[in-house]
Amino acid sequence: MIVCSCHAVSDQALRAAAAGGLSHREVVAATRAGTDCGHCAEAVARIVQDQGPCRGANACPGCPRRASA
Repeated sequence: MIVCSCHAVSDQALRAAAAGGLSHREVVAATRAGTDCGHCAEAVARIVQDQGPCRGANACPGCPRRASA
């Protein structure tokens, strides 16, 4: 599904970038998602957070995956 219609970025592209270890800022820079009208910015952030690799129990306070890390 297309998440960012301004730059035709799909959820799959965002998930792949995040799973590859890119931070939110790096995913946005690589895909340009959320950099034009901003309508998709929250969805982009949510996808990156949900898909990104866990960096350890103390890396992300409040992370729902923290208990399993």
